[in-house]
Amino acid sequence: MIKTILVPIGHDKGAEARVELAIELANKYDAHVKALHILTPAADMFKTTPVEAYTAEAFDQYERDLQAEAEKYKQKYTAQLKSAGVRYDWCQQQGDMLNFLNLHSRTADLTILTQKGESMDEIMSVMHDFIIESGLPVIIIPEGGASAGYNNILVAWDGGKQCAKATHDAMDILKEAEKVTVLSIAEDAKTLIPEADICVKLARHGVNAEALTVTENGSIGETILKTADDINADLIVSGAWGHRRLRELIFGGVTKNLLSNQKHSVYLSH
Repeated sequence: MIKTILVPIGHDKGAEARVELAIELANKYDAHVKALHILTPAADMFKTTPVEAYTAEAFDQYERDLQAEAEKYKQKYTAQLKSAGVRYDWCQQQGDMLNFLNLHSRTADLTILTQKGESMDEIMSVMHDFIIESGLPVIIIPEGGASAGYNNILVAWDGGKQCAKATHDAMDILKEAEKVTVLSIAEDAKTLIPEADICVKLARHGVNAEALTVTENGSIGETILKTADDINADLIVSGAWGHRRLRELIFGGVTKNLLSNQKHSVYLSH
């Protein structure tokens, strides 16, 4: 069950959309929202600063500005959460972003992140580390936001353990969908994956699921996204870095395509 939702807070464009989705999901599942704001240490900010700028006054000013900005975020988003009537707590840490994100995600059932379009290699590296180390489900939404009305879901299925885990972890969401399409991609007829088997399991959980097999057209990621477009899916469920040709796909294929598509929300689990 989804009972604790972690939402990282920052100055990026996607922060408001993440909070809005967290509120919607919290109301839907009677869940608690954990808002996490991670401050960058002064030492990290000054790494690229000329030596002559390394003064006690500069460090003190940075800390004052940082705390003032953090207070603005706290006032803004706690007011929004309180107004929405959801249960929440605000957690503020200072240090390594990835480390604290990993630690706090382990006490949550779901983390909400935002897709990014720029510097994908660097972002993919961080995203890979986070999902691998956290080991818990993540929803990555377009920067412009997305609704939690997941009524038409596409499950990208390859029969592997990562896809199986993602499908299992997403069961609460799948059960509430009007339609779930389990997609397998076959390079030829000899490599068809028994997606019908997972449909049987889903049906036993009350999920309205149907199987769909298509031939790979372009990359696997492109084929998944094209199918999502064709069926007008509002959420894609996928195992993270679990498809075949794993090493090729981490920085150049399936997951990268999904995390930068800026149209469909993506549910990932590793």
